[in-house]
Amino acid sequence: MTVQKMNIQINIENKIVTINLLDKKKVIDDVTITEEHRLSEDLLPTMVALLKKNKMTTQDVKKMILQSDMGDNFTTHRIAASVANAFNWAIKN
Repeated sequence: MTVQKMNIQINIENKIVTINLLDKKKVIDDVTITEEHRLSEDLLPTMVALLKKNKMTTQDVKKMILQSDMGDNFTTHRIAASVANAFNWAIKN
């Protein structure tokens, strides 16, 4: 059985970080991180837990998307952007 690849969307709005598992544009599951000061410690483990909960691995992810209402000069945005960029680079190589 082939699993359809999905996207992970990191959404930052009003300093709240939500990680969505998307099938096209439909949200399949999500998790919210409310403590922005621990994002560097919590982001990757939270994503892995979301994937495991849905019986998926990182190989089942097609792309990681970042949507943020914060500017590039905020650490929360930079952390999320770094994770998304590194993930997207890794799956292409």
